[in-house]
Amino acid sequence: MLKKLTEAFSLLPETESITLSGSRRSAINDESSDWDVYIYSSSRIMPETREKIFASIFPRFSVNCSPFEEGDECMDEDGRVYDIMYRSTEWTEWQIDDVYRKHNARVGYTTCFLYNIATSEVLFDRSGWLSSIIKELQGEYPEELRSNIIRKNMDVIDGNGAFAFLIQAELAVKRGDIVSNNHRLAAILASYFDIIFAYNRVYHPGEKKLIGYAHFCKDLPMNMDENIEKAITTLGKPDHLDALRTLVSHLHDFTAGA
Repeated sequence: MLKKLTEAFSLLPETESITLSGSRRSAINDESSDWDVYIYSSSRIMPETREKIFASIFPRFSVNCSPFEEGDECMDEDGRVYDIMYRSTEWTEWQIDDVYRKHNARVGYTTCFLYNIATSEVLFDRSGWLSSIIKELQGEYPEELRSNIIRKNMDVIDGNGAFAFLIQAELAVKRGDIVSNNHRLAAILASYFDIIFAYNRVYHPGEKKLIGYAHFCKDLPMNMDENIEKAITTLGKPDHLDALRTLVSHLHDFTAGA
């Protein structure tokens, strides 16, 4: 199926590159992992064109069903799911330039896009464009990017501003607003892991199996697993704020020498 899919899309003149990425290309995967196929093109591949291709290959498919990037979902006779996602070459170049070359940090998940591309298996590459980008991303981790990620995410977790996540979590507990408290906890953890991966000079692998990926890193905050579990399991309980403060305190200690 993958070979037929690649061959069909490679015949479109706007298709520049096709890759296999995502869970199947990660260090931690299982039989439930989908096949994530990314198609990079110079202009949009229209849904009707995609539908014709899928109809000739897959028994079941759904077009325009991705809640994130524009994408389709297909299933073969054995029940394997193929997530087909589309990216413009212009947008891709902008993302890489903004983060990898210009060292601009995000709030959480800064280098996920870089990880996705750097770990891709190239199935088709018309001009060698994507292969060149992958080679660049597999080079040395930019020190300025590392510093910017750590600084920005520590600041949003526990900086001086009134909108720091830990302060907002304290207000949510005071108000008895468990939904808001849950939002702040999720935000803290997003920045927490962004800092860990940057500190270790590795790209962020995405939103799944983060504790497992973190354990591939050389350096981790003190009692990471225990602190994360306690921060999550105490949500809505009297000792939740103490658990959050301990989590953040150990993160401060961890980044002190960065």
